[in-house]
Amino acid sequence: MHHRKKVEELSVMDAVDNLTHMAEIDLTAPVQEEGEPVELTEEQISERLHSLSWHDPEYFLYNRERVKETFRVIQNYLKQIYEKEKGQLRDASTQRGIQAIMLLAAEAAQKMDKYTEKVTGAKKEESVAQLKEYQDLQHYYQTKIVHKFQNYVEIKEGWQDEWGQAAEGELLDVQRQGLKDLDTVRQDKEYELFMVRKEDGKPFFNRDLLRHLRLVGEFDEVFTESFGEDPFLRIKMIQDRDLHTTAKEILHLVAPYVDDYYKEALRYKDMEFVASINKAIMALMLAANPRNLMQNTAGKSCVSYFTDFHYYLRKALSSQEYMKYIANPPDSSHRFFNILLNLSHGLSTSFFVRLGNRKEMVAFIRFLIEEGAKGSGTQTATHSPVSLWNNLADEDEHIRYILKKYPNGPLMKAIDVFRAEQQLVGFDPFAQENLPGQLYTLINDQMHISCLRMPCPVRQEYISKAELAEEFYGFLRSIGSEKRGQRHLLINLQDRTSWQEHARCLSLEDLQKKAEFAKSLVVVTLPKSGDFYMQAGSYINLNDAKEFINAFKEQIASGEQCGYFLSGAMRSKEVEEFVNEAMKMIHHYFFGDKEALLRKNRLDFIEIFYLFFTLKIIDVCKPDTISFTCKDAVDTGAAASAEFYAFIKMMNGLKPWEKDEKDFLSWMIYSSALVLRERAIDNNRLNRMLSALTVVNAELEAQLSEVARAGSKLYSLTFFKDLTIQEAQ
Repeated sequence: MHHRKKVEELSVMDAVDNLTHMAEIDLTAPVQEEGEPVELTEEQISERLHSLSWHDPEYFLYNRERVKETFRVIQNYLKQIYEKEKGQLRDASTQRGIQAIMLLAAEAAQKMDKYTEKVTGAKKEESVAQLKEYQDLQHYYQTKIVHKFQNYVEIKEGWQDEWGQAAEGELLDVQRQGLKDLDTVRQDKEYELFMVRKEDGKPFFNRDLLRHLRLVGEFDEVFTESFGEDPFLRIKMIQDRDLHTTAKEILHLVAPYVDDYYKEALRYKDMEFVASINKAIMALMLAANPRNLMQNTAGKSCVSYFTDFHYYLRKALSSQEYMKYIANPPDSSHRFFNILLNLSHGLSTSFFVRLGNRKEMVAFIRFLIEEGAKGSGTQTATHSPVSLWNNLADEDEHIRYILKKYPNGPLMKAIDVFRAEQQLVGFDPFAQENLPGQLYTLINDQMHISCLRMPCPVRQEYISKAELAEEFYGFLRSIGSEKRGQRHLLINLQDRTSWQEHARCLSLEDLQKKAEFAKSLVVVTLPKSGDFYMQAGSYINLNDAKEFINAFKEQIASGEQCGYFLSGAMRSKEVEEFVNEAMKMIHHYFFGDKEALLRKNRLDFIEIFYLFFTLKIIDVCKPDTISFTCKDAVDTGAAASAEFYAFIKMMNGLKPWEKDEKDFLSWMIYSSALVLRERAIDNNRLNRMLSALTVVNAELEAQLSEVARAGSKLYSLTFFKDLTIQEAQ
């Protein structure tokens, strides 16, 4: 059984979220259930906590407690400011922020009362505005806080200067809107919009809102002292050591070229291409020097030197001379220029297949799980066939429990973009510390395929236009060279039908149409969003199995208009046959040929089909490397990479998972979100993955050899017998 959160565990940020939900209740929405409000059990609360709705009368009594708690937390915040941070009360933006919160609180109380009356016909004494907690908050504000404001008469003129002569009422509207936008920023779904511009060159956000978010984001810092050291402070050091290891690794990989290169490089040092490569190698050497680890220096660290390396590599690959040699390759007598090209491509490839240092991040994730377990009452299951997936769900809860105490990671990340004047510089994952790397390898007699972690390899300044990163071109030229003749399969999980992701999808899909990259790149877009994938909208009640399967086939056959893009290599007849056979097989073995499939079954069906379909794409395209690429490889891509790893491992025999394998799975799931966004992986992505793997695991326990035999008939390559999948070492 899970324990209810103690009152003081609600953060100021959560309290503001609650006020927003209350203030935005839709009074016109139909009431979901008639009848008396019911008291919920602890189990029901924990089970349905994630989907709690302020609109549902069933939650009336529970919401009432949440409302009281919300007002208490806001009052505690005001007390903290009044007693410990008096100086802040002189600050105009703090004053506006507090006023905005009080306005939001009043709005919330009013809305809740109207709603309560509508739903339950509640009497006056049940009014939120009459609650002791609400009255206490108002009293404290009026008697302690407001007169502090009045001591600073000059504030008004200051406000008007700062806010461009706007009226005070308008300012508070901006503040209130800022509080309401807070939830969007905290969910961290579209942070790239802070960096890119609309087509007309304007930003997507209002500067004033961001200024306000900073104020609200700093609220909880007042309370975090009691939680001890912020665990995220360790992440910078872990990242630093990871890139130190990576720099040594890359230098080792390109060592054969570097010696030859330096024999003649001095003669050409005035060429921009050569000068940039010189600086890139110098930066790598500095990143590989242990003296520059954060723990050993107060100066520039390995992370910074590695960033320099990337900057100069990109500069080299953008130089006029490089472009010239790509268009007209130097003949073999120009030995130095051939070495120079090989070196620049070797650096590009090493950048994508790096391994780095995972041990410390694995230990950090373990630490979060153990710390979270102390405060959460979940018992870990051990014996059932699907216990691994249940345990992962419990561990996820432990991680979220501990991160709840540091709730503002994504918000602070958004604010950092502004502090560092990074806004509107463009969305550029590689340049923004989101680096690619190697995850695991699939090996048998017929194949040796490396799975890479790869965010979308783009630079994007405008929402309507995305350009591919130079180092990605370098990587493709290197693996596609005559000597290597390799191919990368990029499974694009972005939504080509959405305005946010359309330009990025097109830039990837168009690249393989260019003659130069036709052999070295295959792009397939499999949407992991939209109504069909989520079985939402018009598909929510598509319970008839036959109708659902036909609709799924139609989605794939409709291709680009439904978000699918299959490269020319995937001949349509072959795809159509595969889709028919695979869906029949999945329906039979994993869903017992049931005539009705509930929404959960359909979500699992789609997920399992994607796993088998990915193998078909590998079967047809025979790649040497593969990546599950979404916008940033933090949520969708991370879950897809981990899911594919677990699926292949299970289909090749249900051996017990070793501790190292479990740790590696957790590392794939969480490390990117923790390092890059200071949060856990998106809950929906993780739950979708765990749900599908639980179904696969349970069926394989019952009939592994039958499933493997039936599955094998779908492919020419052998995927379900003697295929080992192991962490890249």
